[in-house]
Amino acid sequence: MSLKPCNCSAFESMSTTPWIIELGKQIVAEILSRLDWIGIPTEDGSTDRNQKTSPFRLLDYACGEGVISRGIFKYVDEAWGIDLSAGMVKMFNQRAATFEIPDGKKMFAVQGDLLASSSAEDGSSNSHGTSFAGKEWFDFDVAIMSMALHHVHSPEDAVKKLVERVKEGSSVMFIDWVSGTTVRPEPCEHGKAVHELPGAHTTTREGFTKDEMEKILIDAGCEDVGFAEAKELSHLDFGEQRIWKRLFFAKGKKAKQGVNKG
Repeated sequence: MSLKPCNCSAFESMSTTPWIIELGKQIVAEILSRLDWIGIPTEDGSTDRNQKTSPFRLLDYACGEGVISRGIFKYVDEAWGIDLSAGMVKMFNQRAATFEIPDGKKMFAVQGDLLASSSAEDGSSNSHGTSFAGKEWFDFDVAIMSMALHHVHSPEDAVKKLVERVKEGSSVMFIDWVSGTTVRPEPCEHGKAVHELPGAHTTTREGFTKDEMEKILIDAGCEDVGFAEAKELSHLDFGEQRIWKRLFFAKGKKAKQGVNKG
């Protein structure tokens, strides 16, 4: 049920390419414009952060080098990242070390596969040696999985696994491509053809529709589900082609026990 095996070194090298950097900035900007919709409290939002009795914790799954954690860190107290790639985790922690983190807050990442069944069910370590069975890996205030769901064998099971990790009434959000929005060919000057891309063989699907994501979230035990599309198209530059696609942001709140999800 975990993420398909990936060429981690290739993804690590791609993290510094201009279009990846631009995509990360776009994702962060979209999240910041939707904080209240997602369920992340702000100073002037509907939730008073001063009334909280415990740190507001973000679980950043498939965190990469930490673009989301750093981009929204102003609005959380703790950012806990997980990624399959040791190189990405190293970059995340290196950048966190140079990031201005106020006293009492923290930001870090570990290598691991949260979706591996053993990590939550029997407490054993996954193939990367990290166990996620401890209580500290549950009861997050928000969990975000960005640009990884289309690499997962079973998106339904992946969403359920992430929902397990948040508190009742707290939010999960998934960011990925809207199915059927790919706009092809526009000339590009460098790189490889799309079918030769690092990681192209690890994708399981092109994207997701609104109906698909809302059903997946409801079936995973969420209520107050929502689906929003990015304001602008995103471009992916690969050699002779520039591909345009549209991002989506799908969210839901973990229903309280005994609440009818329908």
